[in-house]
Amino acid sequence: DKHRTMVASEPWSFTPMPPPQEPGAAARESCTMQAIISGVVGGAAGMVLGAVLTPFNSSMQQLETENLPMKEQMRRGMKEVGTQSRSWGKNLLVIGAVFSCTECFVEKTRGRSDKWNAIGGGCLTGGILAASSGPQAMAIGCAGFAAFSAAIDALGIGHFD
Repeated sequence: DKHRTMVASEPWSFTPMPPPQEPGAAARESCTMQAIISGVVGGAAGMVLGAVLTPFNSSMQQLETENLPMKEQMRRGMKEVGTQSRSWGKNLLVIGAVFSCTECFVEKTRGRSDKWNAIGGGCLTGGILAASSGPQAMAIGCAGFAAFSAAIDALGIGHFD
């Protein structure tokens, strides 16, 4: 029993969480549902950010549009806002869904809720998102997302309790 107490105090001990008793809680606490919700929220936030940030990062050159009629300038501008919004939305959808799912997986595997779940989930997310670029990029992605997750946790952002 003394050994079990020592193991439980280690940050990376693995004691899976028991399933929730309430029928609705199982759906709310499922990693799949959390990933879907985070993906939808991330995608929506990304679309808004894309629309807001497009004027500051426009690929349209002023010289190529300044002699065009206002209607054509507006059409091109709106087309670029749509393109940027979709791009930002897709990126934040994927990041939100992958991070939420990996953090949930780490939490359920470890059997506790603390800062190490976000750090582990961040590391997994960075590695997964950089998988197509090779092992070195995966290691850098892991370190970057884990550090970002630790910083967000240290600042208390995202805690609603």
